[in-house]
Amino acid sequence: MNTNKQIHTSLGPVLVPIEDGLWEIDLTHLRIFFGLSILSRTIGEEIGNQLHSLPGDLSFTYKINPTINHELVDMHIQHVQVFARAGILKDWVLFREQFEENLRFVFGSFQQQSIAKKIHPEFYGEDPNRNSSVALLFPFEAEFIHPSGYYILMERVSSQYRIGDFFLRITIDTQEDGCLNLANIKHEVISDAHTRTYIAGASKISESLSNGMINAAQKGETFYEEENSHFSKVFAQIEKTPLGKLTNINFYWEEQYRNLILSSDPGVSLSILKKLFLLLEDSSASKKIKEGNTIRALIGKVSVYVDLSRLDRVLNFSINQKRTLLDSSFYLKRMPILEQIANGNGHKFSFEGVNVFLIHHVTSEIISLIETFRRLKVNSLDVAFVKYGGNIPPVYLDILLDIPTETFFMAGLEFKLTKNHTPYYGISPLYSDFEIHSTFRHKLEEAKLGFFDAMRRLAIFLFLNKLLSLIPKNEKIILIEDGGYVAPILNERALEGVSFGSVLDEFWVEAKDPTIKEKSFNEILKTYVIGTVEHTRNGYDRLVKVKEEKKSLFLPAFSIAISNEKTKEESKEVARSILNALDNTLHGIGKVLSKRKILLLGSNGNIGGFLKKFLIGGFLHESNLDILEVDHKIQSESRFLKSNFSHVTDSEFAEIDLIIGVTGESIISAKSWESWILTSKHKQLFIASGSTKTVEFNDFINWTKELNLSENPKLREEDLEISFQRILDPQTQMDLGSRILFKIQNKQIEKEVYLVSDGSPVNFLFFGVPTESMDPIISQLASVSLGMVHYYKTQNLPKPDLYAVDHQIDVWGNLL
Repeated sequence: MNTNKQIHTSLGPVLVPIEDGLWEIDLTHLRIFFGLSILSRTIGEEIGNQLHSLPGDLSFTYKINPTINHELVDMHIQHVQVFARAGILKDWVLFREQFEENLRFVFGSFQQQSIAKKIHPEFYGEDPNRNSSVALLFPFEAEFIHPSGYYILMERVSSQYRIGDFFLRITIDTQEDGCLNLANIKHEVISDAHTRTYIAGASKISESLSNGMINAAQKGETFYEEENSHFSKVFAQIEKTPLGKLTNINFYWEEQYRNLILSSDPGVSLSILKKLFLLLEDSSASKKIKEGNTIRALIGKVSVYVDLSRLDRVLNFSINQKRTLLDSSFYLKRMPILEQIANGNGHKFSFEGVNVFLIHHVTSEIISLIETFRRLKVNSLDVAFVKYGGNIPPVYLDILLDIPTETFFMAGLEFKLTKNHTPYYGISPLYSDFEIHSTFRHKLEEAKLGFFDAMRRLAIFLFLNKLLSLIPKNEKIILIEDGGYVAPILNERALEGVSFGSVLDEFWVEAKDPTIKEKSFNEILKTYVIGTVEHTRNGYDRLVKVKEEKKSLFLPAFSIAISNEKTKEESKEVARSILNALDNTLHGIGKVLSKRKILLLGSNGNIGGFLKKFLIGGFLHESNLDILEVDHKIQSESRFLKSNFSHVTDSEFAEIDLIIGVTGESIISAKSWESWILTSKHKQLFIASGSTKTVEFNDFINWTKELNLSENPKLREEDLEISFQRILDPQTQMDLGSRILFKIQNKQIEKEVYLVSDGSPVNFLFFGVPTESMDPIISQLASVSLGMVHYYKTQNLPKPDLYAVDHQIDVWGNLL
């Protein structure tokens, strides 16, 4: 290895190139100092105190606290003595912050081995007779004090009364009329402040992260993630280094390291982390990482790989082994039916020459579908991700953000709260860079929309933008969606005969070419859009509605929503995952599902039928098997069976403490919600949706929003206090939805309403439907999309209409 390529660092040890993209540094013998920023802050405060209270020269001696700075005491440095002539710090107030930063740099030099060995040679294995201690001179520019700036001189001086002990003498002076004769003081100028970014509070930061890792290891985890919350000191400090702004810091380790941190003193893990943060302080190391390299830091028997991922937004520390970089093939292997399609087994179809616009949830199965599109030669793929609650596993984002950006773009929403706790959705920073659409992002932020409206706006905006980019290239696009966000609107607007420009304006899309805007929207769709494919019953029903209202559709629409596989098999697993999510959420707040008094909306639907079956067959206590059911398919009514919610009496509703809705529409009005809060026999009430989007309890969400924004909210003329909190899982701190408190002082009514997952489908809080059950369903989505593209390529596209798998077409889109 060519040693010329080695890079010297401010820490002392060198960075050595190992292979392409991998550098190594040995930090095993790097001395670490804790509490240097506390020491500099204490000295800075004492300087401030003396300047306010003493008239003359500034002079004091501080005894070093061994519990805070025991490394200095171990090196026989017991005191710090500070001196500055009167007048030098007269404008202290103006530059106090900068001075304290400079002081931190002075004391922080102990952390730089190459500098520390100059002032304190024998403690770094040097022979003091051959290399005596050298004073360190730090020149700082500061126009407030003196035209020529000021300097800080740090000397190590032998103690007068204890042989072998030392104190540090800090002198603050000016360069032009200074009182020190620097020519007589053996010193070295230290001016490379730029080679190191001091991370203030690195010891505290290391301690907090180390505790997080130990807690995760105790739970059997081999991963710990620190997110950049708005008040995070860690990220604010790291942002000053060449690494810049980060969203996460991730730690990965294997079983051997897990055993080490569980069996050893917490100080072991702490010192490893402290060394890693010192490495980040060095600008040559940080720059190497920022440029896309991995640094392997050797710390005793432990080696840590440091790199950035997800468009440089995530800093990874992988202990003892490189991060396992999974790719989308890993998930596709778990879906044998879809993998056959992806590999072209049993068919000769492909997406070659065609662009795909996909709207779907962020799940491992959809990562597999994305890989399928890529293997089947899709021209480009744009994804609008549907995400309600729960967390996206970091590994999904790693895989997605590794896909080359020239053929792949993705966006999604994030849950947000206004100052007065009203939920809304804005653009998430987790996906592709959204800077090109910053105008749209600001408009959406201002609009403060609920999930469905925000998601529809985002999806249509991105789809229309994509359409605009394809027109000059004369390319085709197919829309594949989960939930009817875009296709119903495309069909409606085309059949209304409006101009392309009016649709672009409606959805905040800016088009530079005025001639394009004059064209009719249906002409644009007919020329560039092959057709649409729909996954869900909700989206299917919305297309049926458009067809009924407009007497036809404008584009051919294939759907798997009512296929045998989907209605029977998937519904069963969706019902299970809804109950699993509810069970987990209730356990987290100390409640059980088995004792709840349940109202089931949509009990005769595909999912509702299985919910009822599983509740009565196991989830509910045997003494609590009566479920109040509402479904328009119910023929003969009774106490627990109603064909319409209006048939439920106030007293029957007052018995209920958990409402599960799977109808896909909002059927309980504000008036009924008001009655429930006022008359319910229960203090805690629960609402959970299992249907697509946030439509199920829209009236409730809007009603509480209005009450929250009202200056004097009332429930039936009674003064109401309403407040909003979050439901947090006690173990994982995962956000599980809203907790809304209703208080009426006059009537001594106090109710807590838990809106699980903020009214969006609760099954997505945890794992959704398992891969095994989703494989045949996502495979149908892939095969029917391929069938539609094949029809287009062979000029055999069926006329615009709705074609459902197992009803009008088979899984490859062939007419039955």
